[in-house]
Amino acid sequence: MTRYTKKVQVALTEEQYRNLADIAAKEHKKIGAIVREALEQTCLRKQRAQEKAEAIRALLSMEPTDVPENYQEWEDQYLREKYEYND
Repeated sequence: MTRYTKKVQVALTEEQYRNLADIAAKEHKKIGAIVREALEQTCLRKQRAQEKAEAIRALLSMEPTDVPENYQEWEDQYLREKYEYND
């Protein structure tokens, strides 16, 4: 289960709070859960979609590379070089 550790304070009008409390009651959830879901659906999902699109653009703009004839040999060499570099 996700552990929520950061708090955000938001001021609402009486009407906004009442509407939010009604939604939470109808869905048998806490107000905080409703707010987190709304945030996820409106802001965070868009941000992740933009990050994915940027990653795809970066991948598509990369120069093509040759396919190794023997993948296992290529992987072994890659891992040796990777760990030699990290040492």
